[in-house]
Amino acid sequence: MKELATPPGRRLRRLVQTAVASTAIAVVAGGFATAAQATPVPPTASSALSGTWVNVNSASRSVKQVIVTPLRTGAVAVDAFGSCTPTLCEWGRVPALVYGSSVSAKVGTYFQSRQRFVSGGKEWSRTTLIGRVVRTTSGLRLSLRELTVFEDGSGRKNYAVTETFKRGEGQKVTKLGLSVAAYPKGTPPAMVAGMLGHWKNVASTGGLATIAISGSTAAPVVTAAGQCSPTPCNWGARRGITYGASISSARGATVLAPYAFGFKKTQLVIRYSVVNGKARLTVGEYNEFTDGSGRSNYAMTETFVRA
Repeated sequence: MKELATPPGRRLRRLVQTAVASTAIAVVAGGFATAAQATPVPPTASSALSGTWVNVNSASRSVKQVIVTPLRTGAVAVDAFGSCTPTLCEWGRVPALVYGSSVSAKVGTYFQSRQRFVSGGKEWSRTTLIGRVVRTTSGLRLSLRELTVFEDGSGRKNYAVTETFKRGEGQKVTKLGLSVAAYPKGTPPAMVAGMLGHWKNVASTGGLATIAISGSTAAPVVTAAGQCSPTPCNWGARRGITYGASISSARGATVLAPYAFGFKKTQLVIRYSVVNGKARLTVGEYNEFTDGSGRSNYAMTETFVRA
């Protein structure tokens, strides 16, 4: 059960708005670049994100409910509820970054929140939630990617899971969570060996040109290169954080690589799969501008094959 401190209810909205209005300072902790937890730049969150979302899989043992609340800043706050009995475990509301589909987007349909969990005054876990609202033939759906690390020495492995949510009714927000910026290593499973090597974007345009994954399955190193002319721009090497499919996974096919530049921060969420006998990487790129240029935070997904 994820235990969080609960502030007085009457202070909830004021505290959340204050947290979202303040841009967190980026630091480097434990060798991993961190990202700001709230930003004053565009885009404004789409109204389609707001509301109570219920997991379409009633048997899920992960997040069962998410409440996305719009704020006066144009951003959103997110409160997740985990699978517990007899009632769901509220994680607490935290501010979230909003992303559009391009640097000029005025409205964003993606969000990312990060928070830590404590018990007895000691942190034992952190979770990143990456959500995107999409329109389907069945109506609006929220696709939610959960990346969780464990720091309590329990032997539980980092895990990542993606689930789908629909609008519904559920528990109400009653407390604040503990918002954080860093991405700790946690207890990663070994990365699947198939991810090692050099990869190229299947498209000639986009955000990234190539990705190289070196090091070892126990300690992968990600080196990304952006689309530049006449040659790709080397982003440098970053230690990757590996996630499995469950807390007991011995191998993981998802790697997070956080980058911090002087003008923006980018998180790469790299997923390995084999389609029709051919290996590929699906890379989610989440970009946050910190230079005051007015460019919108944006997210995109690209596909890579072996170079």
